[in-house]
Amino acid sequence: MASALATIETDVKTFFATVDTDAGKFASAFVKIFRKAPAALQMVQNFVGEVAPVIEAAVTLADPIAEAPVVAVLGTIETGLAAIDAAATAAVSGNSLLACLQNFAATVPNLLSGIDVKNAALQTKVTTLVNLVVNEAKVLLPAVESWVAQLAAKANPPAAS
Repeated sequence: MASALATIETDVKTFFATVDTDAGKFASAFVKIFRKAPAALQMVQNFVGEVAPVIEAAVTLADPIAEAPVVAVLGTIETGLAAIDAAATAAVSGNSLLACLQNFAATVPNLLSGIDVKNAALQTKVTTLVNLVVNEAKVLLPAVESWVAQLAAKANPPAAS
């Protein structure tokens, strides 16, 4: 089981190493294909679509009895990703999406610090994987913040003088 987690970790690192961030890779490919920058929502949905299977695979590899805290943390991350995806799908003002991303980026890193993991190697690997996912979420924050500001500006145009 440990070698499968190591394989996932290596695959994720390789995937993210090709460009500074996966979000950057997606944006670059999008520009090449469509000759315009992707919308913030497209970047968020791509992020969730890319990292959710990785977290799901990690959940299946952690022994639910021996490493229940790890499984619980990964389950919480899955729930956070689902909330981000739901907020992106239903986004109108963008504020709920921004709040979900900010909450995810702020709370997920602290989840692992409060648990007792028996297998130190597993904890290191899961921590690395979680940090990669959180860093990707943090990369998206400026794009979503800019999009929210644009929506707010359109909803509240300056008064004509």
